[in-house]
Amino acid sequence: MQQWYQTFLAQPYRKISYAWSAQTKGLVLGMVAVMLFSFTLPLSHYVTQRLDPWFVGMGRTAFGGVLAAAILWKKRVSIPTRQQIKWLLLSSLGITLGFPICISLAMSLTESSRGIIVIGVLPLATAVIGAILAKERMPKSFWLFALVGALLVFVFTASQQSSGPQWADFLLLMAVLSAGFGYATGGKLSKEMPGWQVISWTLVLVMPLFWLPTAILFPAESSQIEWGIWIAFAYLVIISQLLGFFLWNSAMALGGIALVSQTQLLQIFFSLLIADMLFGEHLNGWTWLFAILIIAVVALGNKSVRLARQHSQSSS
Repeated sequence: MQQWYQTFLAQPYRKISYAWSAQTKGLVLGMVAVMLFSFTLPLSHYVTQRLDPWFVGMGRTAFGGVLAAAILWKKRVSIPTRQQIKWLLLSSLGITLGFPICISLAMSLTESSRGIIVIGVLPLATAVIGAILAKERMPKSFWLFALVGALLVFVFTASQQSSGPQWADFLLLMAVLSAGFGYATGGKLSKEMPGWQVISWTLVLVMPLFWLPTAILFPAESSQIEWGIWIAFAYLVIISQLLGFFLWNSAMALGGIALVSQTQLLQIFFSLLIADMLFGEHLNGWTWLFAILIIAVVALGNKSVRLARQHSQSSS
């Protein structure tokens, strides 16, 4: 593991570290992480058609925590301080409990394309929660765009079926808030310790709580479940729950929470294409229209933050 890291990650990263600014490196790492995360919703929808969604949601932490513990032990990482453990436990509420379980349950109830659009406001949620935690003052235009983004999501979900919003939409909203909180707290802590350690300790600290329910929910006839399901579940455990955060937390620490969160705009397009090309979810023009509108609103909201900061720096 260490040799692989040195060969494929550490050495190339070290070569470009002097040529790129911290913000540029953060944006690049964020884009790679977003591409990896783009498979999360389509694959969650796919696996929950055969596996219990509670098993999928809890299993991500139970199995991912074992892998994280092995990495921490191999690297001989010291135990976090008491203050860091507090923030790690707070992050775990969103990263290990709220988001994976809510997403798994929601994807068992509705198509992934619907979830992708709702999750599209996650960058705004991350930026809002990050601003609150960091006690940053945001311009009024940012809060206006955040409100418009929330309204777009509501209109989209209400227009998809005659019955209006579904139970899955509430779960998706909880997933957005959970992920935003987990991302923001993880990004804050990544300024004190390496990003890969943040997500690893986040999983390790709480994984014992997930072992028993995961064992109880493990499918009795697991051998009859096709390999494709297990491969997709392994991706959710290894990439979506662990390795993707190695890059994501590092990206936010380098480029800043609000700036790097913009790269999540690409996740809507990536996820919709994956759902269409790999899983045959036929997307209509209405879905793409709302995807574009949400991306525009989130981009404008984040741009308003950058402009406000530039103005503040120039006037000081």
